[in-house]
Amino acid sequence: MGVMRHTADSPDAAAFVLANLAEGEPMTAGRQCGSVPGSEGGWKVRSYALLLCVLTLSTVVIVHGIHTGEFDYNVDEAQHGMTGLFFADVLRDLPLRHPAQYAYIYYAQYPAVAIVHWPPLFYLAEGLSFLAFGASAESARLTVLLFSLLLLYQWFRLTEELQDSLTAAISTAALSLIPMVLLFEKTVMLEIPSLALAVAAIRSWIKYLDNGKKATLYAFALWLSAAFLCKQTSVFVLVFCVLTLAVTRKWELVVRRDTLWAAAIFAVLTGPFYLLMLLSQGRAVAHDLGTHHLTGWSRITYYVTTLPGAATPLILGLSLIGLALCRRWSPKGQTELMLCWIAAGYVTFTFFAQSAPRFTIYWLPPVVYFAVGFLTQFFRVRTLRLAARGAAVLLVGVLTARAWGYQREYIAGYKDAAAELVGTYHTGIVLFDGLVPGNFVFYMRAQDPHRQFIVLRKSLYVSDIRADETSEELLHSREEILRLLAGDGVRFVVILDPTPIRFNAQRVLRDVLNTGQFELIERFPISSNEPDWQGRSLLVFENKQWAPPSDKFLKIRMLTLNHDIIVPLDHFNFTKGMGTTNAPGKTE
Repeated sequence: MGVMRHTADSPDAAAFVLANLAEGEPMTAGRQCGSVPGSEGGWKVRSYALLLCVLTLSTVVIVHGIHTGEFDYNVDEAQHGMTGLFFADVLRDLPLRHPAQYAYIYYAQYPAVAIVHWPPLFYLAEGLSFLAFGASAESARLTVLLFSLLLLYQWFRLTEELQDSLTAAISTAALSLIPMVLLFEKTVMLEIPSLALAVAAIRSWIKYLDNGKKATLYAFALWLSAAFLCKQTSVFVLVFCVLTLAVTRKWELVVRRDTLWAAAIFAVLTGPFYLLMLLSQGRAVAHDLGTHHLTGWSRITYYVTTLPGAATPLILGLSLIGLALCRRWSPKGQTELMLCWIAAGYVTFTFFAQSAPRFTIYWLPPVVYFAVGFLTQFFRVRTLRLAARGAAVLLVGVLTARAWGYQREYIAGYKDAAAELVGTYHTGIVLFDGLVPGNFVFYMRAQDPHRQFIVLRKSLYVSDIRADETSEELLHSREEILRLLAGDGVRFVVILDPTPIRFNAQRVLRDVLNTGQFELIERFPISSNEPDWQGRSLLVFENKQWAPPSDKFLKIRMLTLNHDIIVPLDHFNFTKGMGTTNAPGKTE
């Protein structure tokens, strides 16, 4: 018996939603994917109409408030934005002769790029968006929107292949409107892109278990490669595959020559990046995976306790009921697949001790599957079936109302500070110290088409991937900071006030800024809906004793690489004319 099947739908229904709500025929298990009874054209109209309704609803909700705020989430969001901007510049400059040198120089000028720490696929798409629509947070969010639509399409098709079009539509809408998913649909993080590609890979794998076709296996290899080239967390898909093979006992499907070819495709597409990552950042990766904030029972139960907040108590409650009664409405093969999905996500992230609530997003689809499937498929009596399906539609309405009023956390003000420097002074070297430095770096580059500024953010101290555990203070005294200002030719200093002081160098820098050597140019208040950001401002200072750099090299201390980055300062052409009467600068 195959694991994929459809239910009978009335092909000539005038109102496809009402027809699906009222449909009371029991489901027939075992049909292969695509073997839909009745008129194929009628099935397509209803299926595509439901899909279009869901995608339209989700798009309207996701783009609501798309212009609000800058990059903020978890520090990583700003780095994702800046790395996408790096890819846009690569596509524009095409540095084919010396790509490594290009990357080092770029990082020295804009130290918020993470081109090796995360895979390149999302950044390539984001870079294309920047080239098409301009470098902005909105363009980056549009890239995430495209991956969101891919996620919803793949989940709709998978659920439809397992159940029916109505269950697919309601579960897809519910998935897109859950607060945890909605947050990342509105945020420039890798969770939605990697989940979208993972769902596509899982769908292909389930189809392969069902039909055993070579073409399906190769499609799985391509989707899996794309998922791994988006984010390393996609490794849970491999765990899912192993679990499903153990449950279905279809080991013969992998003991084939075609499996070797599929593995070769995967290795060729993903191998170069992961080899580069391990060679250049092996120490940092090992440290990241080997650092466990949670141990023992707290580590095992972490995701059990965070799941209610991620899925919402209502969805989770319905899911548990649906799981308990799954024998009545979900064939055994499908139930086991979804349980393997949940187990794969839980085991993977628990084993690696990646204790972050956002990682529950990778097994929210099967949680939604059990919740919605119970409402749409459990009841056999026509009246109860119609009432339960009406409740499922009402659930989507409630989630939509909550989602429309949802506002992700945001900050704003960094863009204005960067615009003041670029628009008024045209060139210079800027020392930045504050939270979310990548946000400032992004807008310094985005608003400076000629790349006439250098941003220093690793001059006082540096941090590893886990900043709370591995950091290094580079400067300690007033004399060392004054030497930095002169040696690197620092003309401007931008600080966040107030900001948490972690190192003595930060305190000394602020003492220096209060001397007559510096003049406060302007204060830029930060607007935000987060309590921790209330009352904070960016302060922009100009060094009145500024002179061109006296050092010949700009050195960037790197804890994530196996070596530091050292770049000749005279490589930046604008530094050669600094201090001359023809140098661009503020009009006196």
